[in-house]
Amino acid sequence: MTKGKTLAVGILFLLISILTVQGQTTFEVPQNVELKSREDYAKYENAIIDAAKWLEETDLNKEIDKRQKVNAFVMRWVEGSPTVNILITEKLIKICDKNTHLLGLYMASYSRFFLEHKGTATNLSAAKAGLLSIMIVYKKGINVTVNKEMDNLIELTNENELDEYIDDYFH
Repeated sequence: MTKGKTLAVGILFLLISILTVQGQTTFEVPQNVELKSREDYAKYENAIIDAAKWLEETDLNKEIDKRQKVNAFVMRWVEGSPTVNILITEKLIKICDKNTHLLGLYMASYSRFFLEHKGTATNLSAAKAGLLSIMIVYKKGINVTVNKEMDNLIELTNENELDEYIDDYFH
């Protein structure tokens, strides 16, 4: 490769790296969170949406302490949310077996879907959003353990059978 081509490839790589970093969602975990009334939960809806994006986009081996805080915030919000009731099934537990850290992402993405589609979201459509999100992270292959149930789920998605699967196992 000539010096000119090498320089061009280097510049291209640098630009892609910068755009990738700029494109990633930033998220700061809210401090001194009060969750007592319906209005308190509504106040943090945008934070839940951003938390879901951050959990999905940030590799599992990055910002581990922050990830734990984000998951704790999501869990606390979900536990008392008057608007979002997350569907957790035995099948979901099997899908996340050995990768339980993906459950926080599932709950955040499930909630995000409900919040972004108020009035039209269903438990099944939100479950699909949660499953698609954990599949994205699992397929990165970073800090995940291979799981047959998850691999089967990905295969069903590739065969356009995810909706039928969700209908069978997630209600």
